[in-house]
Amino acid sequence: MAALLGLLGVFLVERPAALDENLCPVDSPPMRRTLLLLDTSDPLTPKHVAELRRLVSELQQRGSSPAAEGFHVAPGEPLIVYEIALDLRDLEPVVKVCNPGVHPDDWDWWWELIRGRMFELHKWRRFKEKVEELFPDEESAQEMPRSPILENIGVIVPRHAPSKRMLPAGKESHTHLIVFSDLLQHSDDLSHYGPYPEAGNFLDTPRLRELKTDLTRVDVSLFRLERSKYARWQTTDHYYWWTELVGEFNGAVLWQESL
Repeated sequence: MAALLGLLGVFLVERPAALDENLCPVDSPPMRRTLLLLDTSDPLTPKHVAELRRLVSELQQRGSSPAAEGFHVAPGEPLIVYEIALDLRDLEPVVKVCNPGVHPDDWDWWWELIRGRMFELHKWRRFKEKVEELFPDEESAQEMPRSPILENIGVIVPRHAPSKRMLPAGKESHTHLIVFSDLLQHSDDLSHYGPYPEAGNFLDTPRLRELKTDLTRVDVSLFRLERSKYARWQTTDHYYWWTELVGEFNGAVLWQESL
């Protein structure tokens, strides 16, 4: 009798949540989200595309890298992907999709009794297909005249990272911002193709203050795409300039790597 009651409780408690067209739970807002800013101001090389696929694979499932636990998009959490835009009015997600839940291959035995395996596998296929959409078409990629990385970050982070006053009492919300870019900021306000202020002096420079984004409760991962034609600007100092800048913006660097 006790076993029967326990099984009945499983049926009542473990019913899958209703999902929207992006495979995101309808009735429960996520407490964590992953934002990926993909810099296509220069075409990605085959090596960079391969590294992007590796990164996306790590986002979809728990991997073996030191940062894998922080990178994994957990069930119910969204992955929201942007491509860098010259006109910030055009900045809209190219992909938004949530992890649809525990993969059927990882189910406990009793889940087989209450969930449709084929239906769940179909959701996972949709998840992977949506993620595949973010890989750029190398033949159609074009070099852009500017690369306003900080301006783009300044739009997408406030758009998706809720302010503290919007959160339920006692709840913490976290955002993981991944920047996949050569990290060579190039706009009217700041360009890395020449002299630029140290990160520690960034907020003391009047014309640069407006580029600040509050990264409180935001984990930042930086993947710098190395390009031989930009070697003179992609120095060690440039690499750690971004590390320091994230701190100046009250964020925390989760992972940083040159590719």
